[in-house]
Amino acid sequence: MMLRYALRSVRARKAGFLGAFLALMCAAALITACGTLLDTGLRGTIRTERYAASPVVVSADQNVHQTTVKHKKGKTKVKHKAKPIAERAWLPASLESTLARTPGVARVVPELTFLAQPLTPTGTGGRPAYGHAWDSAALTPYRLVTGSAPHSARDLVIDRDLAERARLRPGDRLTVQSTQAPRSYRITGIAAPATAVRHQTSLFFSTAEAQRLAAHPGQVTAFGVLPAEGTSAARLRQAVVSALHGTGTEHAGTGARPGSTTPLDSTAQVTTGDARGPVEFLDAAAARIRLVSMGGAMGGTSLLVAILVVVGTFTLSVQQRHRELALLRAVAATSAQIRSLLGREALIVGTVAGATGSLLGLPLGTWLYDRFVALGAVPATLQHTTGAVPPLAALAVTLLGAWAAARIASRRISRIHPAQALAEAGSEPGGGFEPGSRGGAEVGAGAGAGAAASFGAVPGTEPEAASDPAFAPGTQAHPAATDPTPPRPTHGHPTQTRPNRAGINRPRLTRRRPTDPHSHSTRPRPTPTRRHLAHPHRTHRTHPHPTRTRLLAGLPLLALGIALVTLLSQLRTEPASTPVTFLAVVVLSTSVALLGPLLVKAATFVGGGTLRRIGPCGRLAVANLRGNATRMASVVTPLTLLIGMTCTVLFVQPTLGDAARAQVWEGVRADWVVASQGPGVPADAARQLRTRRHDIVTEVVRTTVRVGLAKYAAQGVTPAGLTRIWDPDVTAGSLHGLTERTAAVSELAADQLHLKPGSTLKLTLGDGTPRTLTVVAVYARGLGFGDLTFAHDLVARHVDNPLASSVLVSTTRTQTQLATTLREFPGVQVLAPADADSLQARRQQANAEVNYLAMGLVLAFTAIAVVNTLAMSVAERVREFALLRLAGATRRQVLRMLRTEALSVLLLATALGSGIALAVLTAFSVGMTGRAAPSVAPLVYLTVIAVAGALALVATALPGRAALRVRAVTVATARQ
Repeated sequence: MMLRYALRSVRARKAGFLGAFLALMCAAALITACGTLLDTGLRGTIRTERYAASPVVVSADQNVHQTTVKHKKGKTKVKHKAKPIAERAWLPASLESTLARTPGVARVVPELTFLAQPLTPTGTGGRPAYGHAWDSAALTPYRLVTGSAPHSARDLVIDRDLAERARLRPGDRLTVQSTQAPRSYRITGIAAPATAVRHQTSLFFSTAEAQRLAAHPGQVTAFGVLPAEGTSAARLRQAVVSALHGTGTEHAGTGARPGSTTPLDSTAQVTTGDARGPVEFLDAAAARIRLVSMGGAMGGTSLLVAILVVVGTFTLSVQQRHRELALLRAVAATSAQIRSLLGREALIVGTVAGATGSLLGLPLGTWLYDRFVALGAVPATLQHTTGAVPPLAALAVTLLGAWAAARIASRRISRIHPAQALAEAGSEPGGGFEPGSRGGAEVGAGAGAGAAASFGAVPGTEPEAASDPAFAPGTQAHPAATDPTPPRPTHGHPTQTRPNRAGINRPRLTRRRPTDPHSHSTRPRPTPTRRHLAHPHRTHRTHPHPTRTRLLAGLPLLALGIALVTLLSQLRTEPASTPVTFLAVVVLSTSVALLGPLLVKAATFVGGGTLRRIGPCGRLAVANLRGNATRMASVVTPLTLLIGMTCTVLFVQPTLGDAARAQVWEGVRADWVVASQGPGVPADAARQLRTRRHDIVTEVVRTTVRVGLAKYAAQGVTPAGLTRIWDPDVTAGSLHGLTERTAAVSELAADQLHLKPGSTLKLTLGDGTPRTLTVVAVYARGLGFGDLTFAHDLVARHVDNPLASSVLVSTTRTQTQLATTLREFPGVQVLAPADADSLQARRQQANAEVNYLAMGLVLAFTAIAVVNTLAMSVAERVREFALLRLAGATRRQVLRMLRTEALSVLLLATALGSGIALAVLTAFSVGMTGRAAPSVAPLVYLTVIAVAGALALVATALPGRAALRVRAVTVATARQ
């Protein structure tokens, strides 16, 4: 029965459920899009290209492992964890002989992969370029289509795509920037792959030249194992695992299935099928973790925002139906039936909205993935995966959220007494006034009388009023006039007139309490109940006041938000602080939603005097803000969330980036900075700059290392003359002792790892090589200079790109003289420190665009919620507007009142949202930079406020104008 009634109710109130439908649909679409990103990170395929012709690949393990053993209550627990390393790990070349003796192996092909960037005007089409030895061309396989194989150190074979793009042919010369100084090679041949290679450009050198450029003597990237005739890939894999079993592994993983990775020991692993892709594309393998983190963070934030928005939307929807639900309670509907009705309605709307939003979320997720690829946050080699789990999960979450929101919204109307429900039907529950009071006369059902006192029934302003007998001149306008039952007689209160400012007499409506206790009162009276009959002087109340309930729920949330802000000020790493930052904004916004009516009343009390001076529109706006605080609070909440979240998203990255750049600016004392438009500055360029005796040249190479399983940003710098050109603000020890056996650490790393000068630091370098170093210095500017600092030569030998990211030069030579010295190095430029800082700022802005895109969808959803809530709030006031017009208010005056209300709500939301953002950003700045100095761009901030204001005004004006198009008499006399 309830389901049938719910279906009929939804069918009859399509417009009333439109706001809830839009909120749920957008929430489902957003959750689905984030879910597809999370699914791609977990299950996305990385297809191999380079190793397509090699069914089995033996490569080095790309993880750092940690095993912990715990003994508790006579039981032993062994826990194993692994974290990826930042650079490519290498294998000993001596394994080739072991693999070649394996039964079923026809050929073992050693592979070398290293940086090799062709310097052509047309580039490579955005694809990374790698160098290989021609002997490993069989792994794809590449076959010559013209020319011959490389034999000498100056010979080169390029792939057909590069040849067509740059219009090269055999005999032409091509300059290649690899790990050494750029060198010109003669193209001897052009090769084409047997299978499609879309995500990389391959350059093939002679074996000796490839070994020189790889700069890892006695090591290889991987081994491709080709099977003998009649040997299947599965049998070959088992044979290779067995052959390598004696290299130090006791668990060879012989039960591993095809298409998986079988770890053999700390240096080797066997991969087959799709598992070969991560071995080839290390950036795609690392992007999995990044995409899981981004998808999870976006999805979690989206879910919290969606819950807040959907609950607010359903609460507003139930408030609009207060009279209908009160009548149902009065005709014997039980509390359980009301809750069941609203819950079923929510499930019906949630099913349709969730299904629609889940389908729309699939193309939205694809678009979001494409944008991440375009920005470089995710490589195209990690293929986008769209499964059934994200849309189904979004549908389930939408249904659960709709049902929970309906239960929360129906809590009061389903628990109060039917008589009290009818008494409150004409006014807002807990609105701060009782029916028939002064506030009630000006707001809601009694808007006509209040408007008459404010505006005056000027003849000719509303022709509908004169045509309605109930509003004939000289009669009193009140809500009873709109009731189809005959109005009760008045008791001799004459209508007084007085001239208005224009000199026109207008009726002055007076309101007096009847002196006869038996006379009829204009105040609505609740239906008597047994309790009223037994105790006629006792006020009936069956449920705690809503303000008290909101306080009991809102104050703990406010305390939780303050606790999160306090915790944020203690967090000193970006991965730990970022999720807490956005969680604090959502929690504080939720507390605003619960405490909203009190905040609206307090703001009205403070600013009401100013609004009243505006005129009649201001006075009526104050009455609406005071009497309908709950409704206004439902509008304040999404606006507060929009402003607070937008400011936080826009200013978090600048706060961190500006602090880092400020530390670099204060610590770098170089006269010039040498940078490169390509992969980096070669070591030969730095050597040429050192030809003058008193010049200081410091090369900087960046990497990431692991201390245990913790990841730290690190750099390698040239120790000679370092203190004259590079000052990280050393607080303990000295940089004079920096060598390949020592390290300097930041104060953050020293605190986390309990280090001081003289301590021993055990770590794993970027390529998985373990090292034990001695700490010689602790410095304060770790945000700008990294957490760990090593000697340049130590780092350069263990990274994929040993070229310097920058070279700091202290010299008396001019910029032109330095540029002349470096003219043989293409793409290298000499910059002033200020120009280098500007270049770094542009790079940070490009990196920040990824975060803007990630949270942009959440902000867009919040903006839609703002428009949706405002439109619903205005649409429910059609009857109120009609009574205002019948009382003498013009359309322009009603719209002016709406604008005044919207601007008042915007001012309050701006204060709350800005306060939340400022508190969160300040705590973030204290934790990350040590200073309470968030970076806020005034123009950007004003733009945020302007956009929020435009949304509020447009979402208020358009529904208001639509509501005022209907004849006032038609609305006022219509049945509710």
